[in-house]
Amino acid sequence: MTGTQPSPDRVPIAMRGWLRATSLGWLLGVPCILVLALVGEAIEIGGAQVLVGLGMGSAVGLLQGRAMRPVIGDAWPWVVASGVGLALPFLVADIAALREWELRYSLQWCVTIGGVIVGAWQALLLRARVHGTAWWLAASALGWTLAGAAARAADALTGSASARGIAGALLFLAIVAAGGVVLGLVTGAALPRLVPRGAGGRVAAEG
Repeated sequence: MTGTQPSPDRVPIAMRGWLRATSLGWLLGVPCILVLALVGEAIEIGGAQVLVGLGMGSAVGLLQGRAMRPVIGDAWPWVVASGVGLALPFLVADIAALREWELRYSLQWCVTIGGVIVGAWQALLLRARVHGTAWWLAASALGWTLAGAAARAADALTGSASARGIAGALLFLAIVAAGGVVLGLVTGAALPRLVPRGAGGRVAAEG
């Protein structure tokens, strides 16, 4: 019977469930960005890049937060950390463009910096409950960086001849989906490093 009980030395979140939540959250981010863009058009900020970070970060944070509830309880702080954290570098890029600063917009750099902010914010949320949050910060930064590379590759594909037709569309979707899978795998690898704080930090497994 002891083999069926969760270990007190790790958080009770299965890699499979975490990967599913992150991947679906990433895919959900695409329509979220589109909806925010439509709302932005209505209030004349449709071209703002901050909507990209806010949409993707919030969608990923929503599903990740639900998966993290056995550890953090309320999922909404996780959603806010992910959505606002990823949006901040994009907001800086928007302000720079508005002010005509010599700051070149880079999707990759915005996602990478956003990943660091998200990871640090989420690590603060986890810190009261688990040890090893530095691993989470590192995994978040790396995971979002690699996911951003997939998004950049998909964005570049839209302007190439290879993106034409059904095959091109399927390739585009595969590259986009790969971003969420990579993010889930990298951040999921940090889960075993998160050790509950003593008996009071022990949490029960879901289901």
